[in-house]
Amino acid sequence: MDKLDHEIDTLRHEQELQHQKQAENRWQARVDELQRERHDEPGGDSGSAEH
Repeated sequence: MDKLDHEIDTLRHEQELQHQKQAENRWQARVDELQRERHDEPGGDSGSAEH
């Protein structure tokens, strides 16, 4: 049973990493989109508010 438990833990860990990577990719895409919108506004990024 130990080997099976180890394989399950490994698969679970890989799935968690994949979900984390997908979340990071969505976050980065949103950041890129917001930056493009900010630079497309009249006046450039002179009124940018960074957090």
